[in-house]
Amino acid sequence: MTLDEEHRGACHCGALRFVLRSALAVAALPARACACGFCRRHAAISTSDPAGELRFVADDPAQVIRYRFGTGSAEFLVCGRCGVYVGALMVDGDRWYAIANLNALEARAALDPQPTRFDYAGEDDAARRARRRARWTPAGPLASAAPA
Repeated sequence: MTLDEEHRGACHCGALRFVLRSALAVAALPARACACGFCRRHAAISTSDPAGELRFVADDPAQVIRYRFGTGSAEFLVCGRCGVYVGALMVDGDRWYAIANLNALEARAALDPQPTRFDYAGEDDAARRARRRARWTPAGPLASAAPA
């Protein structure tokens, strides 16, 4: 399978960005609405493609708020400049997994997602990590766009 589609997204000010490479067209990306307080308060609609690749890049990684809650197994990435939640990262051993917030997608205006609602409150850490390994997109750590 080739990853022909590049879905780009960013926070409001553009300092925190992502690229989701996938074989899926934008309209075919799954849309999930988590019932947790964080996702509800951000009106987040998450997407991922276990067969794709997802990368986050920040102009200044020190300006990214890496928020952990619940089991603390993932970092929810919020721009420290404009406050927009763009996605989440989980490291499991030497592998990274991620989800992106469809509301931060550049092509968001072309979407009218009807998200599937999920409540993960009953999961322990092991179940949560297993679900994420199965559903989230393979990723890498947050990268810096700043020159070295």
